[in-house]
Amino acid sequence: MRRVIFLFVIVVGVLNAKAQAPHLFEHTYPEVVQEDARIRSLMNQVSVDSLTATIDHLQSYHTRRWDSRMVYEVQDWLCGTYRVMGIDSISLHDFLVSYQDSLYETSDNVIAVQKGLVYPNEYVVCGAHYDSYNLNPGHPDSLRAPGADDNASGVAGVLETARLLSKCKFERSIIYCNWAAEEIGLKGSSAYAKDCADQRMDIVGYFNLDMIGYLKEGSDIHVHLMYTTQDSTIANYVYDFSHVYFPEMPIRQNWLSWGDSDYSSFNRNGYAAVHPFEDVYQSSPFIHTPNDILGVSVNNMAQVKRFTELNLGLVATLAGFVDTSVEESDTEPLVIYPNPVSESLFVKGNGIQQIEVYNLMGQKIITQSYANVDEGRIEVGVLVPSVYFVRVIGFDGKVFVQKFVKK
Repeated sequence: MRRVIFLFVIVVGVLNAKAQAPHLFEHTYPEVVQEDARIRSLMNQVSVDSLTATIDHLQSYHTRRWDSRMVYEVQDWLCGTYRVMGIDSISLHDFLVSYQDSLYETSDNVIAVQKGLVYPNEYVVCGAHYDSYNLNPGHPDSLRAPGADDNASGVAGVLETARLLSKCKFERSIIYCNWAAEEIGLKGSSAYAKDCADQRMDIVGYFNLDMIGYLKEGSDIHVHLMYTTQDSTIANYVYDFSHVYFPEMPIRQNWLSWGDSDYSSFNRNGYAAVHPFEDVYQSSPFIHTPNDILGVSVNNMAQVKRFTELNLGLVATLAGFVDTSVEESDTEPLVIYPNPVSESLFVKGNGIQQIEVYNLMGQKIITQSYANVDEGRIEVGVLVPSVYFVRVIGFDGKVFVQKFVKK
């Protein structure tokens, strides 16, 4: 989180109003009036263990300051993490940092693109900056800046969103971003958003995660949502979604009196953008210090999970599910039994090369390879009771899909 001191909160509103640019593209947003079972299922898979592991790993770097040598290691780790997910395209967005009247090199923005199947040139973007900062003077490599809440927490939310959504298919493309050099003036996101605008990229909405892990003791989880007046349409989408999926959770607009974050880069370049944030009046007092660590500055993992669920649901709903991977095909050459099944599912066919099991959201959950056999067996006892699809690839390359029920 970039920290800038202002005397009055109203100044922030005035500055934001002046800074916002006309939208390059106008979009409508989904009307959320009831839960989608696929969205709820994905939310239920958000893992506190996974989120905690990411935050712990990122805080293990001595610093992630933009001009430190360690920040390049973080950049490479992020690329490797997306690569393991099998996302379609992973790239580094290079830019120069203008700082104190000079130009500097720094680590790059990490950009991971999951291509949409219907509208691949329309993009739903979510992002979080990965650099950290220590306010004290000293050499950039020597100052300890773990940055757990600011902003390993946001990075963890974006990575967890990517981990789960990368298993699904969507109409629109999704871009997962990790920004560099945010702490010295939103440098990374500003450079990327400007390049997107110059190329007339059609970004339907940008969702920002920055500082989502601190909750004052005794408080209930709630969201302070930042956006400009011009972005009230996408904000209304966020409100509607939150009220349906988290009716007990308060969410309302608010402003930071002391800083800014990467959503502003998109807003200033003509894109609709919002920023859910921990309490603006009682945010972590430990950021930009060596005490921005798990257990102190990130003190409520349930809140990290909730903000991640919100981000995941907003991105997935706006991107639009495509269920092509689980449509039934001609199954005459294929026999599966028993159906319904409790433990072992048997598949008979000519020259089986691979058997895959998908859930209703198109996520591949089991894969097993064979050496041109006529019968294969898949153990499905660990699956929760539901409807699934078995996809069989024959030795001749033909693909057959059939539905089965797990008791």
